[in-house]
Amino acid sequence: MTDDVYRYQTFYRTKARGRLHVMGCSHLPSADPSDFVLADAADLADLAVCTECDKEIRGIGRIPYESLDAAFEDVKLPVENRPRMREIAAELDYTRIWAPQGRSYVAVGHLDGRAAAAYFTHGHVDVRVDDATYRREEMPNFTRTSGRGGRVAATERPAAVCPTCAVQLPATGLCDDCD
Repeated sequence: MTDDVYRYQTFYRTKARGRLHVMGCSHLPSADPSDFVLADAADLADLAVCTECDKEIRGIGRIPYESLDAAFEDVKLPVENRPRMREIAAELDYTRIWAPQGRSYVAVGHLDGRAAAAYFTHGHVDVRVDDATYRREEMPNFTRTSGRGGRVAATERPAAVCPTCAVQLPATGLCDDCD
C-alpha cells in the first residue's frame, strides 16, 4: 500500500484477514471490537483496501453536514442516544461532519486527510485515542448482534401436521379436513 492518501489512516481487518477497513466500515463486525484486528505491516503490504473504505478515505460519495444534529437526523441515529453523542462530540477536535452514501454512520474529522476523530453509529461511538487506537463507548440501546452486524433470526417452530391426512394444521390445531 503506497498510496499517499492512506498515510493518516489506521486500518483494521477481520480475524479471517480479508480486506483492510477503517473503523467505521459496515463490513467490520459491529458488535464486538475484539472481532477485528489492527492491521500490521504484513497486512498493509498484502491486503487490499475495502472498496467502500477507499471511497470514504478519498471523500467520494461523502454527504457533508452543517451540524451534528442534521447528520444524526439524516442517518436516523436513535434519539435516545443523541444527548450522549453530543457530549462525546463536544470533547473532540473536528472541522467537518459527514456520512458515507450508505449512511451507516456519522463521522467527524478534518479537511487535511487525517483519520476520523470519531464514528457515531446506531449503537456505539468509536473515538480515536491515538494513531492506532479507537475507544468504543456503547450507547444505552446497544445490543450485540451476530455475524456481520445482522440481527439473529428467530427460530421458526416446525408446523404441526395432521397425523391422519398429513396436511399442515391451522393455528387452532384442528384439521379442517378430518375434524
